[in-house]
Amino acid sequence: MIEQFFIASLIVQFFHSIEELTTGFHKKWYLFKMPFWVFLSFELIFSAFWIFVFFSPSLPHREGFQTFFIFLMLANGLQHIIWAVIVKKYVPGFVTAFGHIAVSLVFVFKILF
Repeated sequence: MIEQFFIASLIVQFFHSIEELTTGFHKKWYLFKMPFWVFLSFELIFSAFWIFVFFSPSLPHREGFQTFFIFLMLANGLQHIIWAVIVKKYVPGFVTAFGHIAVSLVFVFKILF
């Protein structure tokens, strides 16, 4: 069951990364600004790691990694929405943040019920 949610979260993250890369997240993030190449490098390495997890069925603690990723993306989605509420305008990543929250919440409710 976790595999389906992990895949869904990876797909949302793919679109989330595109949204952030094309709307200038690297120039607007509230923690610090960074050159585009730094943010692009981070996105590529981050994505490559999680794709590696997906394609490594014998990886020790794989389900733990997958669960961590789903909850990490929930936190990521929430921080984008909170950031937008605070500044009262669109922030890079806002649109796809709702996808992360939806996948994560459905996952949580499937686990609990």
